[in-house]
Amino acid sequence: MPRVTTVDLAEARNRLKDRTPGYDARAPYREAIANLGGTRMLELELDAGESMRRLKLQINRAAQEVNRQVGYGESAEGTLLVWLADKPKQTRRPRKPKATTGEG
Repeated sequence: MPRVTTVDLAEARNRLKDRTPGYDARAPYREAIANLGGTRMLELELDAGESMRRLKLQINRAAQEVNRQVGYGESAEGTLLVWLADKPKQTRRPRKPKATTGEG
């Protein structure tokens, strides 16, 4: 019979055998997002040779890894501003067709 135990999520992720190199590179982003409060915002500057698109992708992945929803935008100075999202985005369902009355 298999033995079933529960472990902490962070501990379990650290024990994974095949982690990508990008996971370790996102550690500072994960820590910053995990410690981010509702009235605070992160301001991130691009590294040499890094694109804004890549930085946004890294932020999104890091936020998913710590189970937090974030929003972001570019500042006039070319930095990326990151904040906690108020609520998750709502997805719209397809509209139901109007019922016909059969008259006519």
